[in-house]
Amino acid sequence: MSGSTLTAARGTLLSIALRLFSFLLSQLTVRFVSAADLGKASIPLELLLSTALFVGREGFRLALTKEIGGDGDDAKQHGDVDRDDDARRTAGWNDKRRNQQIVNVSWLSVPVGAILSLLALSMHLRRCNKDDYDPGQDPYALLDYKLAGILYCIASFVESLSEPLVIRCLQRMDVTTKAKAEGVALVTKSLSCLGCLYFNRYDWYVNIIIMIMRGHSEANGASSTANFAVTSFGISQLVYASMFTSMMYRKARSSTGGILWPKNIKASMSNHYHGTDAHHTSQYPTRPRNFHSHTLYLVFIFTFQGLFKHALTEADKFVLSGCAGSYDQGVYALAASYGGLAARLLLQPLEENARLLFSRQGALVALGNDFSGKDSKNEARSATFQDLEDTYFSLLRVVLYIGFLFSAIGSNYSSVLLRLLAGSRWGSNPEASAALSAFCVYTAFLALNGTTEAFVYGVARSGNDVGKIGIAHAVVGGLFALIAPGFVRNHGSVGLIAANCVSMALRSMYSLQYARSYFAKEGKTRSVVGILSRILPHVVVMMAFGVSFVISRASSKSMYDAQLATGRSWIFAGAQHIGVGVMCVIMTFALSLWLERDVREAILKSIKRKRE
Repeated sequence: MSGSTLTAARGTLLSIALRLFSFLLSQLTVRFVSAADLGKASIPLELLLSTALFVGREGFRLALTKEIGGDGDDAKQHGDVDRDDDARRTAGWNDKRRNQQIVNVSWLSVPVGAILSLLALSMHLRRCNKDDYDPGQDPYALLDYKLAGILYCIASFVESLSEPLVIRCLQRMDVTTKAKAEGVALVTKSLSCLGCLYFNRYDWYVNIIIMIMRGHSEANGASSTANFAVTSFGISQLVYASMFTSMMYRKARSSTGGILWPKNIKASMSNHYHGTDAHHTSQYPTRPRNFHSHTLYLVFIFTFQGLFKHALTEADKFVLSGCAGSYDQGVYALAASYGGLAARLLLQPLEENARLLFSRQGALVALGNDFSGKDSKNEARSATFQDLEDTYFSLLRVVLYIGFLFSAIGSNYSSVLLRLLAGSRWGSNPEASAALSAFCVYTAFLALNGTTEAFVYGVARSGNDVGKIGIAHAVVGGLFALIAPGFVRNHGSVGLIAANCVSMALRSMYSLQYARSYFAKEGKTRSVVGILSRILPHVVVMMAFGVSFVISRASSKSMYDAQLATGRSWIFAGAQHIGVGVMCVIMTFALSLWLERDVREAILKSIKRKRE
């Protein structure tokens, strides 16, 4: 293994360890905040920050990673050795000019980030000033939210200062530097947030914040009701931005070539080898541009496209910010944090591997179509096509097993999980338990959608196919925007999760229809019922999941909740409840191994193929 590979591996492992440590610290943080304070920090302020950062850097990253700037040695690559000195000097100057133009474009991300941070700050202060006229608003709560928003906007600007250096790392494929900086910054963010929340219990800390913000709010003097928990999140975000930016600058300064600063490009360049006389100076009739025009165009296009992507990605936060109160926002934020663990740890790796596998098999099928003609080649192509179809249905059944496991059994253990990770305050919160249970059901829809879309992106070979799925996502996003506000107003955070389930179901239906038409090319026309019969578990296994849900649900009500009502420790009650769930999982898993032999064989075949 090469030295660069070992360095990258160490950097990746260090990043994973730091992120795990940061996650453990965040579990302590949740214990110090209420649902309303968590909601203010996690939904509207995080949305404000993510919007300013995403819009300010997405276009630059996508455009500039396509333009790999060199360090000035690229002149050797141009022309033949026999070219005269003037031609070589001109080619070298053109390369240096182009590289400097690209560097200058990357530094435009700093003023763009500053402008967006100022716009975000203006929007935040305008919203806070509007709330000033609400007589029922707690002045200290408004002061807390206002100060936190100011800190978030400052953090957005500070983090944008590092964007040219991040772009340079991406151009050089130096993911280790960025990963280390992010990991260390995450740990310092968690530690600072935990420390601020701890000191928030003391009057001297509260008095300092009130003194700093005096004159910016109607809250004057200390108060026993003052609470600056949201400000703690703002301070920690500023600490993260400062640490990340300082580490990126320190690393860039010590790297080969140092920091590539923006420069004004002159109209001529002297020959460093033959003096500076007029004969050896390359003159340009017009002043060259300081910025690469094509790259600027790409930045604008990618930024415009990114707005739609950002709207789809952050649709939940947009809906919650406009339709839900801070309490429901906090409940949803906590449920999404824990409920998303299954998607990040289990479903996302499966989806990525499935996409790679489908891409490989789809390429073989396409290659067989190009060279079809002889009987032997047709038979090989048909065998490859059959292998792709079997893999598709087998993997779908595997991920649905995971989804059904969470929705049928895991949904009845949300209260135990919350007590274990977030403390009794959250574990005894019925809204938080209901939201996390709903997320467990949502996992089944995520599992189905992730693998079906992985197939579409893996086998699609034309821009028309990719464009169609983009249109389908846009239509589904529009439907989500129509139904989500009503769901949230009527059912709170659970309603938003239900709207997400509807959205994922519709996207999965389109992907399944695409797969049906794809397999129909070989004359294997299947109805929707026929497809469902191949991806759903065995009927007996489905019945086992249903029985497991009823048993674990009854255990939650009659064993766990009943014992807590009598004052018994939740640890003993939870242990008995978990024992019932383990028995249900073992029963269902045993039936699956006995009845689903084709899935077991497909998994073993995939493992063997991957090793080869």
